[in-house]
Amino acid sequence: MAKQQPQRPQQAPQPPKKAAPAPARRAEKKDSFFNRPGNRELIFDKQNFIYMGAGLLLVLLGLAAMSGGAMPDPNKWEPERIYSFRRITLAPIMMIAGFVVVILGIFKKKATTDVTDNAELYQ
Repeated sequence: MAKQQPQRPQQAPQPPKKAAPAPARRAEKKDSFFNRPGNRELIFDKQNFIYMGAGLLLVLLGLAAMSGGAMPDPNKWEPERIYSFRRITLAPIMMIAGFVVVILGIFKKKATTDVTDNAELYQ
């Protein structure tokens, strides 16, 4: 006699799975950190970048003025090399002035010539 195999219960055919819809594209690009919301204009003007560059240059010049001071003879101490006016007074003043100019460059507002430019921002 032939062996009978047990019959499996018949399962109903499953409908095909629905694919997830494709992600929708945004109509506008997300506003950048450097742009005003809803506007493609940069926050900083050319003049702001000039101020910030000049301030950075002052800071770097102050750091350069502060550098140096190595003793030519390790057995002889020369305090005027390290404690000179340039290193103790002038260089820190140049650096602080550079930081102030950079901060002024950041906070300086754009010169608006047309009143309607500002009105568009508040609508």
